[in-house]
Amino acid sequence: MEFQEKNKVLIGMFSTGATTEKFTPYYPMEGFRRIDFEVAGLVKRDVAGAAGATVIQQFTIRALQASNSTGGGASAISSATAIVGKDAATGISTSMKCREGWVNFTTFTSAVPVTLTVGTAVYTGATAAAVMSFACASAAVSGTVSAQAFVTMFNSTVNNTATAITANWEASTEAAAVAWVRILPKDPDGTHLLHLGTTGSSQIGVGGVFMAHIGIDQQFMKDGKTHIALGVKSTDNTNPFTVTVIREAYDQPIKAVTFSKSLNTSTSK
Repeated sequence: MEFQEKNKVLIGMFSTGATTEKFTPYYPMEGFRRIDFEVAGLVKRDVAGAAGATVIQQFTIRALQASNSTGGGASAISSATAIVGKDAATGISTSMKCREGWVNFTTFTSAVPVTLTVGTAVYTGATAAAVMSFACASAAVSGTVSAQAFVTMFNSTVNNTATAITANWEASTEAAAVAWVRILPKDPDGTHLLHLGTTGSSQIGVGGVFMAHIGIDQQFMKDGKTHIALGVKSTDNTNPFTVTVIREAYDQPIKAVTFSKSLNTSTSK
């Protein structure tokens, strides 16, 4: 109850995404000390999709301040920006704040083994499971078979000898007969971030769930600016995202407490 009394929480936007900027409503800041925007975005394009494996797919996020609820005189707040997502054609760096990774396998048609990098560990497709390898046969094997083989290898402390990975991450297939692998942190409250990469970008696609936070104190808004909104767009594909808005109210003034004290004294001479 204390959190609800002190903060106003709204789901500002749920969208299928857009490559043109979408805006939340302009939220009034009168009576509020601070506003925080929590943005969660998803990049999950399979390798057969429109450049799903080979393009940069990022969210660019910025806060704007205005003089009214319709965005009058709106201007961007230069310090309130964020970029998260898939920042390379064949990978995702830890600077992109990925806490949940997605890997898509397609039918392998090349005799050249494909590789997938998680952190500093490199995993290679091979004709049989072995240390740091997963059984994808590297030629004409379905993505669902390769996905399951990768999960089995990844979660094995025998074949996956990257102890920093096995200590902090685990993998699972999204569903039976589905070529998607999901990589999750073992500690949901931890701070570890994923790095994903592949040299077989036409046969393996990587993506994930990304988080961004922008917080603004009301005292730093420009004179005459009373409302704040957030703008979000994707660089290449219309990736879905949500925006959660939390406004913290000023502390309520403490009610004055009056003490009544009666003192009877007597004196004698």
